[in-house]
Amino acid sequence: MGSDEYYTSIENLPLANWIKCQDGKLHYTRKGSTGSIQLDNEAWEKIYDEYIEVYGLGKMKIKLLKTMVKKAEAELDFCLTGDRFKLTQAEIEQTALENMLKNAGNGSTIEQTLIHLSKWIGHWIKAVDISTKEYFTMIEELDKYNKAYKTNKDGKENK
Repeated sequence: MGSDEYYTSIENLPLANWIKCQDGKLHYTRKGSTGSIQLDNEAWEKIYDEYIEVYGLGKMKIKLLKTMVKKAEAELDFCLTGDRFKLTQAEIEQTALENMLKNAGNGSTIEQTLIHLSKWIGHWIKAVDISTKEYFTMIEELDKYNKAYKTNKDGKENK
């Protein structure tokens, strides 16, 4: 897999391609039209590993993973013991997972977040014009800005 055939870093992966890859369309890791499913997966693994190394998993992903583990443990306990209560626990965790996925984080898509970033920066940002790293860096900076200037109930600024 050559760097001229595939994106292998969040530094140069266009945000529009990141969005498509998040939807499972990993052929968007390709720079051109040639490649294979195996190479698509390898490129995505490198990109996502770098993302996690730089930005971490995030609270929502950690919460999802913990809930998935609880569900799997309850299902395993049901298989081992036959205790129907464990099956009920697994169903409760499944419902919790579905609710988390419906309201993923703040409920905003990347495209909706780009609208807010565009307003904040003062010019329109297109997903095809910025890299994945630039996008997530802007999100971090916007969060810092919002935390620094968020007002109390009394109308005083937090600093």
